[in-house]
Amino acid sequence: MSRSIIVAGCIALLAVAGCSPKDPASLVVAKVNTIEITLGDFEATAESIESRYLPATADLAGKKELLDHMINKEAMTLKAYSMGYDKDPQFVERWNEIRGAMLISALELVATRENEVSDEEAARYFDLMHNEYTLSQIVVANEDEALALRERILAGEDFAALARTYSIGPGAEQGGFVGSNTVGNIHWWVEEALFEMESGDVSMPLRTTAGFALIKIHGQRRIIPERDEAWARQRVKAIKDRKSIEAMKAQVEKEIGLQFFPEAVNMAFDALPEQDVPYEDIMNYQVTRENAPKLNLPPQHRQMLICQYADGSYTLADFEQIYEATGLPARPRRQFGKEQIVQTMHRQVFDKVLPVYAEVKARVLEDPDLKARYESRRDRLIVQRLYKDQIMDEVVVTDREVRDYYLQHQDNLMTPERRDFALLVVGDERLAREIRQQAAGSDFSQLVRQYSLDEGAKENLGRTGLHARGALPELDDVAFALPSVGSISEPIETSRGWVIVKIEAIEEPRIPTFEEARERVRKHLNETKMEETFKEKVAKWRDEITIEINEKNLERAQLNRTRS
Repeated sequence: MSRSIIVAGCIALLAVAGCSPKDPASLVVAKVNTIEITLGDFEATAESIESRYLPATADLAGKKELLDHMINKEAMTLKAYSMGYDKDPQFVERWNEIRGAMLISALELVATRENEVSDEEAARYFDLMHNEYTLSQIVVANEDEALALRERILAGEDFAALARTYSIGPGAEQGGFVGSNTVGNIHWWVEEALFEMESGDVSMPLRTTAGFALIKIHGQRRIIPERDEAWARQRVKAIKDRKSIEAMKAQVEKEIGLQFFPEAVNMAFDALPEQDVPYEDIMNYQVTRENAPKLNLPPQHRQMLICQYADGSYTLADFEQIYEATGLPARPRRQFGKEQIVQTMHRQVFDKVLPVYAEVKARVLEDPDLKARYESRRDRLIVQRLYKDQIMDEVVVTDREVRDYYLQHQDNLMTPERRDFALLVVGDERLAREIRQQAAGSDFSQLVRQYSLDEGAKENLGRTGLHARGALPELDDVAFALPSVGSISEPIETSRGWVIVKIEAIEEPRIPTFEEARERVRKHLNETKMEETFKEKVAKWRDEITIEINEKNLERAQLNRTRS
């Protein structure tokens, strides 16, 4: 087995070692100091780890190989803690960034773990997916404001006029009109209200990620859904999970007394750049953080509160800092309305509050499975730090070593033969054979344009570009047996259909120049040295600990997956 696989496998094992099975086998297959590796731990790892880290065989030798990786992982973890990496300021800072997200994830898992979907629920939702609605909306930050607007609408005021004046949601400029959509493609909290409404009705305030929405139905019709009942079941489960998470967040929000101030939200929106930066300019690096347009907040209002809660508050100046720290694609944009500003601040508050709530009030780490996942992720991070510091950073590859290796191993560096093909794909064998008869005396590219089922191939004339064996496995045996440029294959049956192959170019095997091979050689030497350093160091680390293996118990373990 490649030593690089061993190294990576040790770190990868940390991703699964903390996930105890529901009914773990208690037999101990190994002890590393006081840490027990049970048969259940072993089998969970064997089922969860990536296949490239598995042994080649499922016999006792293969089981020992996998167990050896698990022991190496524990040895590295113990060494990292003994060297005080867990107290290193850089590690502490990085772990604090990660642990918050983990605690929030654990809190969400607790909130959703009991959710199930019955056959009746899936069938009912599938029937509802036959409905399409035409809608308008008004979105505001606070529930009291939404209730007041609804009263004005019921008293006769125009919905669209109020939307243009007060809504922070998309479509506000168009009177809140958001168009037509089908059940399954509408926010779940809107759907549930729609099921109880008729055309012309205005909903009660509906909680959104940005505040509260009023929904008005303009029309409804029956359609044929694009998705099936299996998708409906998944959708119901997702809705249940989302509702559970939102209910949890609503409870937290109530407990901390989170409040938004509409005047400040409006001012933050007015301060956004007058023109949203095109996404294309961001992707092409024409606009970066350095030259992107800035917020234009009035200096006299920078200390105005945009939101507050029991343990803190945010001003418009804070919003400006958050805006500047956010990546360009994720920054609030005018096209998404004021709603995105409120969403941004919601995320800021919850990212700060929920980890504390999860650990202190919900006590998620008292759950054994969640605690194991939490500790495993921490161990993985500290082992990665150990590996970088003690192995990666110690390895140096000189220019002389790179050149010497190149001169001594040119045969190994030789590039394989590569071929450029034109492919014509059709749906049945009869047509494929008719086209093959025409191909000998016709322009193959015109045949591709005329017959190929692959629309992309019609644009590039079916060309694949230069490829070595393995890139097109279904075609390799035939395509690489064709004798010369211009040769055309007989039809080949593939998973895509019947394919005819023409050779457009052949690049013979060759020894790359030193410049071409330099980085490839440097990478190989660097990995080789790291593998050797790892092997030496982990052997020393293992000598510092006590390892006991119970082969009799290990023999009883199930190893249903192998690398081959």
